[in-house]
Amino acid sequence: MDKGSLLTIKEASRMLGVSEVTLRGWTNEGKVKAFITPGGHRRYSRDELLKLTGYRGGHGIKEMVEKMELTPSLHLRIAQERFARTSWYNRLDIDSRRQLGQFGREILNLTIAYATKRRQREEILELARKLGYDLGEHLAKLGLSLTDSTAAFLLHRAPGVNVLVELTKGGGTLSQGVVEIIPLVNQLLDEILLSLIKAYQSYQGNTKKEAIIE
Repeated sequence: MDKGSLLTIKEASRMLGVSEVTLRGWTNEGKVKAFITPGGHRRYSRDELLKLTGYRGGHGIKEMVEKMELTPSLHLRIAQERFARTSWYNRLDIDSRRQLGQFGREILNLTIAYATKRRQREEILELARKLGYDLGEHLAKLGLSLTDSTAAFLLHRAPGVNVLVELTKGGGTLSQGVVEIIPLVNQLLDEILLSLIKAYQSYQGNTKKEAIIE
């Protein structure tokens, strides 16, 4: 095996977006395969990790979408692990956590739709803005700060962005379709974030006005 394709546990955990402790746990449970060096250090195959995340070696829009659709369970585990490290997430009740997870799935679904349905992109963009607005209002009602609300979105944004990043690292030639879609997907996600911030600020402003009137 090419030594360049072996990653340290630190590099592998960054690639998966989880902590080293979580990756060690997955390795011990047999969920992720590791190689032990003569010195007793764990090494992870980049190719194996790509397979784990659903990467199929393709470089077109079809392969990009397949990866997004085939890896929701992994992304869910990664998101939960990341959220668990935040103080605000641990304060939420079960229903609020489920709602937050649903927002994440909708963000991923809209990203897939935007990448594949060229003629409907304007409509999908409007749906994305509405989703961002609803998410911003939801987070504000939960009592999160704007900083934590933004962080919550960025954690949900990561799966779609990681797909694009891994495609560019795939070692082959990207199709023209993927080259064109990368900035469009980023634009879609940016619009969601802007709408989130707008809704959050609007909710906070209205809350302050009501408090003054009372």
